[in-house]
Amino acid sequence: MSTAYDELVQAWKRELHNSDLQPLRQGFYKDVSAYVRRLREALRNVDAKSLKAIVLEEEMQRLEQMLADLLDRRSDKLSTQTKLVQPNILEYSERRAYEAFSEIFQDYEKAKQDIMQGREPSVSKSKSRGLVLVRFVRDFPSIIGVDLKAHGPFQKEDLANLPLGNAESLVKQGAAIEVRAFDQDNE
Repeated sequence: MSTAYDELVQAWKRELHNSDLQPLRQGFYKDVSAYVRRLREALRNVDAKSLKAIVLEEEMQRLEQMLADLLDRRSDKLSTQTKLVQPNILEYSERRAYEAFSEIFQDYEKAKQDIMQGREPSVSKSKSRGLVLVRFVRDFPSIIGVDLKAHGPFQKEDLANLPLGNAESLVKQGAAIEVRAFDQDNE
């Protein structure tokens, strides 16, 4: 059985040795953050001068360095490869950043096209206005949104920015829940 530490090492090595963004198991970050909490708790409960404390401190330092490097590498790849990234390889907590990068990239491409056509670039009003971030709690087929765009299909744990009317309907059907601002008490 693989530990969260072993899984982190493997994920870090894959990102280190591949130029493309590598798939992560859904729930990976949740498990790693739980491991960090357990390790910190263990450090608080041992004599700071004991051999166990020294070993735990060394493990914590390696864990923090590796985790920070993994997150930085994935963030860099996500921001530079937005057009190439397949959303299904992202851990669900990364999908929000992916959607934001995608939106910015689309705005940039539109402005670029406008300029190349001799038109003044249009200033994009926030596309997020009227959109609601939802997390799917079960698989759900594609839908045509009130914005007349196709959305989906969705798998359990997928995140999506959907028009308000569609998001409310999906929440009422029990297919999705609204994702609100991060609350540290809900880790």
